[in-house]
Amino acid sequence: MTLPSTIYSRLLVRHHWFVLAFVVFICITLTIIGLVFTQLPDFSDPRIGWGARGKGTIFSQLMVLRHASERFRLAYEIPLDTSELFGAFAQFVNVTVDQLDENSYRSDILAKHDLWKKKQSNELYDYRNLNESFYDNDIDDKEIFDYNDDDDNENSQSALIYQWHRDRHFDIQNIITKYVDDKLINITVMDFVKNLPQFNRNNYQASRLPFEMLRPYAYLFEEKYRGRSGHDGMIEFYVERTQPTDDLLSLNHLRSICKWETTYKHILSLDNVPSLSLATFVALYSSKNDCKLITADDVEYFRSILHTCLPYYINGYMDVPLSDQFLNRVVLQHQPDYYTYQEQTKAIYTAVRHTCFYKNITRFIFDHFVDKKFINEFQQSKTNTKLSISMIFITNYNIIKYNRTRDQTMCLRRQPYSRKYCQERGCIDDYRNNFIDKSCADNELKLDNCEKYCQCKYQCPNETEQVILLTPILKAPELIEIFAKYFASKRQLSTYKDEFIKLIAFNFANAREKAAMAQIHEDMLLVIIAAALIIGITVCYLRSITIALIIVIGAALSIGVSYFVYRVLYRIPIFPFINLMSAFILIGIGCDDIFVFFDTWDQEKIEWLRKYQDKQQTDNADSLLNHTNIHDIVPSNQKVKPSKLRKPSNAFQSRHRICLFKHPEEIRRLLLREEALIEIMSNTLKHAGSSMFVTSFTTAAAFFTNMLTNISFVQVFGVFTGTCILVYFVITVTAIAAFAVIYEKYIQNIISRICSMRCIDIVNKSSSSKVSKFCRRCTSTCRDFRNYFFGHLMPLLIINLRYIFVLIFFLMGILGFIGIFYYPKLHVPSTQKVAFFLKDNPMEIYEFSMKSQFNGYSKEDKRLFAYPAVSFIFGIHDIDDGYIFDMNDRGHLYLTPIHLHRQTTLEFFKNFITHLGTRKDLFTSNYDLEKDFESFYQLTTDNILITKVVDDRAKLNVSKTNQLNMIKYLRKINKTLIENLISDTVRTIDYKIENDQSDHDDYIDTKLDQINLTLYKISNKQLKHPRKPIIIYSNYRKLFNRTLKRIYKEQIQHSYDFNEIRISINGTLRDVLTEEYQGSALKTAMQCLTGAAGANNVPADFCNKQLTKQRSFNWAVLPDKPSPIDGSVRPFAVMITIRGAHNRTDYDSYNKYYLKIKNFFDPYIKQYAPEHLKHAWFSSPGFAFYGIQRELLVGSYSSLLASLGIALLVLFLTSGNLFIAVYALITITFAIVSNARTAVSVGIFAILEWELGIVEAIIVIMSVGLSVDFVVHFGVGYIHTDSKDIDCERKKIENHYLLQTSKPDENEHDYKISTWRVTYKEQQVERETRVTESVSRVGSAVFMAAFTTFAAGFSMTLSSLCAFRQMGQFLMTIMLTSWSFAMFFFLPLCAIIGPVGTCGSIPFSRIIKCFKRSSHENSEKKDIDQI
Repeated sequence: MTLPSTIYSRLLVRHHWFVLAFVVFICITLTIIGLVFTQLPDFSDPRIGWGARGKGTIFSQLMVLRHASERFRLAYEIPLDTSELFGAFAQFVNVTVDQLDENSYRSDILAKHDLWKKKQSNELYDYRNLNESFYDNDIDDKEIFDYNDDDDNENSQSALIYQWHRDRHFDIQNIITKYVDDKLINITVMDFVKNLPQFNRNNYQASRLPFEMLRPYAYLFEEKYRGRSGHDGMIEFYVERTQPTDDLLSLNHLRSICKWETTYKHILSLDNVPSLSLATFVALYSSKNDCKLITADDVEYFRSILHTCLPYYINGYMDVPLSDQFLNRVVLQHQPDYYTYQEQTKAIYTAVRHTCFYKNITRFIFDHFVDKKFINEFQQSKTNTKLSISMIFITNYNIIKYNRTRDQTMCLRRQPYSRKYCQERGCIDDYRNNFIDKSCADNELKLDNCEKYCQCKYQCPNETEQVILLTPILKAPELIEIFAKYFASKRQLSTYKDEFIKLIAFNFANAREKAAMAQIHEDMLLVIIAAALIIGITVCYLRSITIALIIVIGAALSIGVSYFVYRVLYRIPIFPFINLMSAFILIGIGCDDIFVFFDTWDQEKIEWLRKYQDKQQTDNADSLLNHTNIHDIVPSNQKVKPSKLRKPSNAFQSRHRICLFKHPEEIRRLLLREEALIEIMSNTLKHAGSSMFVTSFTTAAAFFTNMLTNISFVQVFGVFTGTCILVYFVITVTAIAAFAVIYEKYIQNIISRICSMRCIDIVNKSSSSKVSKFCRRCTSTCRDFRNYFFGHLMPLLIINLRYIFVLIFFLMGILGFIGIFYYPKLHVPSTQKVAFFLKDNPMEIYEFSMKSQFNGYSKEDKRLFAYPAVSFIFGIHDIDDGYIFDMNDRGHLYLTPIHLHRQTTLEFFKNFITHLGTRKDLFTSNYDLEKDFESFYQLTTDNILITKVVDDRAKLNVSKTNQLNMIKYLRKINKTLIENLISDTVRTIDYKIENDQSDHDDYIDTKLDQINLTLYKISNKQLKHPRKPIIIYSNYRKLFNRTLKRIYKEQIQHSYDFNEIRISINGTLRDVLTEEYQGSALKTAMQCLTGAAGANNVPADFCNKQLTKQRSFNWAVLPDKPSPIDGSVRPFAVMITIRGAHNRTDYDSYNKYYLKIKNFFDPYIKQYAPEHLKHAWFSSPGFAFYGIQRELLVGSYSSLLASLGIALLVLFLTSGNLFIAVYALITITFAIVSNARTAVSVGIFAILEWELGIVEAIIVIMSVGLSVDFVVHFGVGYIHTDSKDIDCERKKIENHYLLQTSKPDENEHDYKISTWRVTYKEQQVERETRVTESVSRVGSAVFMAAFTTFAAGFSMTLSSLCAFRQMGQFLMTIMLTSWSFAMFFFLPLCAIIGPVGTCGSIPFSRIIKCFKRSSHENSEKKDIDQI
């Protein structure tokens, strides 16, 4: 025994109560601190931590982009944008939207604006012959329109509509580019319109929908009122035909749908809210307001409408929203003038009110009420196609109208309004043209009071507007309660069925995730079942209820301490729901250490007694114990019949079955001696502690390797569970070790006394009771069977069938490798959807089945990933140094100067953008990108720079020239200029100096007063004096000097030689001028964008023109906050965005596409980019899910390899034998891949069709830690076999063979063969002895450890949550495969080629001696040198 272990053992034995109380007190204290002083876990967001944040990950790149956007927006007080990528979207919150356009549902109003009806006639235009003159028809250019006419003036309204369409919106030859699924619409507006469905020219009203009847349902099918993809506002019930040959689009089935629609609304207590179904649409399309009134003719009419509109839905025309937001959702090729993609074409108004296109209602039906199969078959046959699945849609929104105060931010920033701003806004022209609002006209404004007029017209003093407030009626708790009450069980679901239709799935306003999180609280009660199973198994194995309870208590304490470490020390802010699984895992694998500890404790007690017997050298050899477990003592006066099961099977059992003393009291008295307990504890910690440490460390290390995945959800689970395991090990070797002493000294004695008092008839072997005999027989039989099974039968099978076992399990391992890496392989998730409930849950059926069968949802999913917008970022390093577990921690932005003013930089960007257009395999058109960059590049053209140089020189000249010299110069070049100066500045007749504000910067000269001619003549004579001009300021108004400088500056500018200036602009000067001009332009642009332009005298028309220049955000320059010193604005980043050409969403194609862009971009930057731009990188929000997939795949394999490496190292150092470590590693690997193979192909996981999702990645990574335990125990038992037993068996072989061998001088060859045979037999019998003793020593404990973890996994399979059930299935499977491979592959492999003697062992003692000797020699040498 080593000194440290003896000291610690003495502490545990002498102060066991103190150690136990101290550890429990510390654990409880830390748990309370963790729960009270930190944030409690919030499971409302199940997706928290699903980002793959780490160095070089796509998610971290997107975080950097997010940070850059926030920096830009916060610098200019622009509202921040929200993104679901960085957290769950808010659910069941009030939504404010614009008021419904009531006029769009009034036939009388809509009739006034029929663009396809000729004015003054009921004749329709044939828009198949549409041309550019369409908007010019019936327009009288000489007609003057009264803009204040009432709405009843039909003629003026119609004319205004025509003129507005003609003047505001651009050419119908422009290109519509729209991505629809995997198709690309690329067609001119004119061709688009010509291909739209044609009205019946004789009865075009029949091709319209009943507008007024659709009004109550506007909040259901208009997208802006349905919330985020309709999730909060949509309660959907999916129904299927009862018979496979039925058709839902038939009268009986539609009436059944109508009946169930009413029923579902009543269940939800939403009887008074609008709802939609196929039956409702059939009624509405036939101008009926009740689906109970539909007839067979209505059904046939509705079917014909669908068939008419279907071609336009198939070719994608109906995906182009024909509304005022048209061009906000499409990309257009623009005409050369300054038009923006926000200025939508109105040529399509010729068909906007057709049944197929009005309000996209018919498209809404195709998207959500008929499935893909019906659409595909409906193209072929109108009458024979049958609909199998449809939906009932009930709104969950309460509609409230209210008045709110307008957002005054943008308006107030433009105050106070300057006179110059008023003039440029056209105030006077507005006044003359009767454009003054009535509120302003009531103030009796004068014509010259432009400032007051502008303030009245444009400011926002407490203005209000009517808006719509959408408030959810049923929120998550109510919906979950309804689900549990009416739809939770299969029996309940089967009641929603009749002879026509049946309910198969539903969506309760996307409350699936919240329902799952609510279910977690109930499923955590399964921990009680797991604990009960563990307690029952422990009681059966160790026959102690207290030891069983200490297992559960230790697990609870370790979880509490780990939560403290997790929150306080690690400071991890997120606690995902999957961390709760650690309770099940800990209870299961915690039994391993407990069983090994108490098994070793019992064995060491017997070993101590045996040594004590040998030491005493007494003659009482017949008075001995007759069983291994000393808890049950057989009285000496009871005779037991011999049994085969009780015969010692090997030397290990023989050594532990010897009898020592006649009376149990004598045994207990000896064992309770302090020196005995200290030695027993020391030996227990020595033998069991190493195994417990290896298993705990390797299991925890396997969980900690989750940190290699870069996915926070996986990382925090590994960190928390790994911490729990290490804490549990510490508790085991402290508190539970102290409890073992307490149990031995007190509890066992108390239990024995209680049992002896209450069960005297059962335990008294002299009793003739049949019950007592039966109990004794059962107990003895179970004990003897366990000894026989693990001491004789299992070693016999392993040794005799070792070659068969190795071959079978080796083939299983090879098949596992083939299954993982070749076919069918582990696949990454094919969708970003995550299963929370089991697949037969109706909400999961909706998520994974119904969504894929309806185009509305499949298109939504494809839009997220198809044709991704790829951004190339310059000026920012893709370094995300925020805390990886805190999504709100953005970290720091690492900026690099981009020197955008340099000509080399601009030329690079120009060439790069041009080159992007040549890569048609990677990107679509770069037209908008080129145009946007061209408008920015124009800031550096020669004309712009020359104008700036001229302006700067003229300003410098003006500043150095006095007024007299200016007048002399003007008189010299043109005397008329002097006359203009005088006429603009001379005093008027009614001039009063106290009213003169002409020197103000914002002054606007109205020139309404009469000029003083006398002063005019005098001033003209004075200023035109040929030698000495005279300036008498009293003759002029205050603006004289300013006007003089302006005229002088204009004339100086005309005098410069522009060619000479052009030549003088060299590289350095060009860069300086470009930087100044870019800074000025960016400053003005940001003033326009934020609304501060008016206060800085920037013309509003200029801002409008600049903003409409921007076609898109493909070329984006992010300016930093204005400098506090000089107010200059400089860019800190440039983003170039272009639409990708990739339209597939699977991982392999996305991986190839990503690598193609990388292989294109990185070499291009390296070769062509200036040095300050070589840090550039690219990313895209469309790559987010691909990034998760890549991290799952790469991270899982990396963590798996790291876990195997750690396991090999620990096994090697612990066992001290290289061969045992290698064999154990092979066994673990085969167990894992065999389990994975099972998960993919032939086992239970294949039935579940698992993919390598987040939960599955955790399972793969933790498999190493859970597989290593059993191999470690068997390996340590193999190495630490008693040398006496080995020597005894080897001696038997030597005696048996050498006696039959001839002498060497008689036949030397035969003697060598016999010697070799003896050596081989000795080595083989040593392997068999080691295997036998290993199984005998730890076989039962290992089996029970596997069984308890299996039982914990079984309790998890009772959960209704998919993740819990998957984890339970994994625990059951990994325990089965790991135990099987450890028992039937590792041990047979050791029996065949296991190390013998010191082969492969590390001579630790020799190394230590050499190290000590070397240290001693070095110290002596130093002493000699000092002497």
